[in-house]
Amino acid sequence: MITYKHPLAQTWINDHLDLYNYALALGDTEWQQQILQTLHQFEHHLTRHFEFQLWQMFDSINRNMLKLFQQLKDHKQNSTEEEQLREKVWELKLQRLEIVKLIKANKA
Repeated sequence: MITYKHPLAQTWINDHLDLYNYALALGDTEWQQQILQTLHQFEHHLTRHFEFQLWQMFDSINRNMLKLFQQLKDHKQNSTEEEQLREKVWELKLQRLEIVKLIKANKA
């Protein structure tokens, strides 16, 4: 779960406070109220943003794994090259598992 101290949370809050100050300077009270509502729901918004980033990382890892599998399939590698490709696939699988754990923890 993301807390107020998380760097992503601090950046998100600061950005919204800047927008609030800009709305204040413009005298746009409706926009100010919308920003305040969003700030009150910061955990929900930030959690969705964080989850979206995790899914992007997950997809990127899958694409990289597919490329490595294709390399293993298409090329007759010597045993050293094949072992290196398999090690890279294994590392990506471990990274993907960690991301899945974060996604599940984020939903809890």
